[in-house]
Amino acid sequence: MDFRIDEADLLNINDKNISELLNEVFVCGGFVEPDIAHKLFDASTVKQRGLLLCAITIPTSILAGMVIIVPPDSPACSLAQDNEAEMHLLGVKPCYRNHGLGKSLVEAAFNRTKLSGYSKIILWTQPTMNAAQRLYETAGFRHTRNMVKNEREFLVYEKILHNHRS
Repeated sequence: MDFRIDEADLLNINDKNISELLNEVFVCGGFVEPDIAHKLFDASTVKQRGLLLCAITIPTSILAGMVIIVPPDSPACSLAQDNEAEMHLLGVKPCYRNHGLGKSLVEAAFNRTKLSGYSKIILWTQPTMNAAQRLYETAGFRHTRNMVKNEREFLVYEKILHNHRS
């Protein structure tokens, strides 16, 4: 299966498709409660977090996955300091899993973040997201600590992108 990964605006991804993907991945997957999903996954709010990279199928242009690169000056940024970025909402629709798409989205986020000059990329994931944790560790992320946000526990992962010199 072939995919194209690029910025959501360049792929003409509509808000409805973004919300549907996030609901299918996170609500149907049992990771987010339906009663808070409408607020978390409002597409206009999601897009304001940072750079939204999407994966579409070739040739049908169906939204298959996404990830957001969140800069340190974004209101959605929680952990990144100056010269660091966060990776939010990596999601691949279940019917497109096991084709390397999650890995490709992580690599695309890593490459975009590195090209932007950031020295580190940070993410957090739920303890029950075992497949995601394996993906992050395979991609070179290191579990550095745990945190609690909105009364839920998360595992924090970091990846150094390059040596930052003062």
